[in-house]
Amino acid sequence: MFDSRTIHVKFTIFLTCFLMLNFFGFTKNAAGSRKDGRYFESLQDRLIKDGFDKDRILALYKRPEVNFEIKGVSRFLVHRESTLNYDQFSSKESIHNALQYMAHHKKELERTEKNYGVDKEIITAILLVETRLGAMVGGPLVLNTLSTTAALADAHVREMFWDSVSKSIRLTRKQFDRWVRKKSAWAYKELKAFLEYTTEEHMDPADIPGSFSGAMGIAQFMPSNILVFAKDGDNNGITNLFDHADAISSIGNYLKHYGWHPGIDREKAYHVIYHYNHSSQYVNTILKVSAILKSKT
Repeated sequence: MFDSRTIHVKFTIFLTCFLMLNFFGFTKNAAGSRKDGRYFESLQDRLIKDGFDKDRILALYKRPEVNFEIKGVSRFLVHRESTLNYDQFSSKESIHNALQYMAHHKKELERTEKNYGVDKEIITAILLVETRLGAMVGGPLVLNTLSTTAALADAHVREMFWDSVSKSIRLTRKQFDRWVRKKSAWAYKELKAFLEYTTEEHMDPADIPGSFSGAMGIAQFMPSNILVFAKDGDNNGITNLFDHADAISSIGNYLKHYGWHPGIDREKAYHVIYHYNHSSQYVNTILKVSAILKSKT
């Protein structure tokens, strides 16, 4: 038997714990739980209105893998190309790895060079810089990244995101809002392309990793570029940018589209590669690595 004092103490402890759990639960929901489906509600409505199958969209965003990607998108928000160390790609180790890659994928590289007129050294240099020749293709799910960025168009979602990241980033609210206006619209377009691509290729959209911007595969194509430029390099009926043959041929097709041709001079080559990444450091690194590879083959 418990005396009245014991019962009172136990009840007090229970009540305290109950209130604390409810307080923290409320705080978490107020701040925006990563698992809180409300933050993709307006996004789902937009996708359905734009013609995507309602049942498919609703089922997709209920899956446990689909989360509000605060960490990855906040990296995208503050990313600056100029802070990257591009010298690492012309190191002795990097060049050695690139030469080994060229030997291992000689057939695919030579076939692409023949079909699209793009130097195999340029393609290899791009793959080296983009994903370390396919060694680094992980990251947050492309679906989560693009959905989160696109969802920032919703004022409620935008406030939650700002509350979560404002103390850890060096951006003013005005700068943040300017970034959101530009990137949320862009991400929505890429999200639609991603859903279209995964449907066409019978891929699971909740199982594809990518960069913090949503680029995917060994060649790091954005989904809209995949729809236009991706090629089935090994003729197996599937266009998969995580496959080396497909990634290699897709880069060749992309660069040819923007003006690459055999014997292209450096100035024109610069402008073609600039379409791949709008960074002078990036382009100069691709050209530098390519020249080193040419000198050793």
